Amino acid sequence: MAVEVSLAGRRALVTGAGTEGIGRATARLLARAGARVAVHHLSEEEAAGALADETGGPALAADFADVSAAARLPHRAAEALGGLDILVANAGMLLRKPLAETSDAEFARIHAVNLQAAFALAREAAGLMRKGGRIVFTSSVNQWMPNPGLVAYGSSKAGIGGLARQMALELAEAGISVNAVAPGTIETEFNRVAREDPAWRERKLALIPAGRTGTPEDVAGVVLFLCSDFAGYVTGTTLAVDGGLSLMGLRA
Repeated sequence: MAVEVSLAGRRALVTGAGTEGIGRATARLLARAGARVAVHHLSEEEAAGALADETGGPALAADFADVSAAARLPHRAAEALGGLDILVANAGMLLRKPLAETSDAEFARIHAVNLQAAFALAREAAGLMRKGGRIVFTSSVNQWMPNPGLVAYGSSKAGIGGLARQMALELAEAGISVNAVAPGTIETEFNRVAREDPAWRERKLALIPAGRTGTPEDVAGVVLFLCSDFAGYVTGTTLAVDGGLSLMGLRA
């Protein structure tokens, strides 16, 4: 017997959906499940507008380096959609620099976009949600697995894991679940240049028990589960979506 995942009648906001990657795949999948989805982007107006035509919601621009812009975004989405039931806080920045070369300003910017903005988004979204609301953060296996050159990024994602647990505890009584997904090596714009290097791909594949890199759709499917009624008793956890990468040691 077929079982359908339905988000009919739900209103969602997905951040970081302006480029090809996890945000865009998630927005499309939530819409296919019946949700109306507002899509956030930084400056990709044409691509985000085309996606919004598919998902039934507005395309909303905001620069999360300004945390107040992140705090306003759920209210903008709720005004356009008539409410808000789901937040997928996916937007983020990657910085690859050795510890000694990472400036205070660079560290602060990565944490502002990846962690502070996620907190502001989720705090404001929670205030708009009813019982059954869903908040899902995009973290990374780097929240557990340190990697050289990722001191700012990895520490911001470790903060996301803790944030999900703290918020889940406080919001459980209101019937709002809070979880995170931790992607491994996913084929997105973040690593497009690296993926063009055959040596990089060979090294990565040697670390992944599943024998392949992941796709944005692999992550989107797990986000859909967490947003659905099937995950009504799941909160405060981070689900690795990594093909087994995090089983293989301390470095991703």
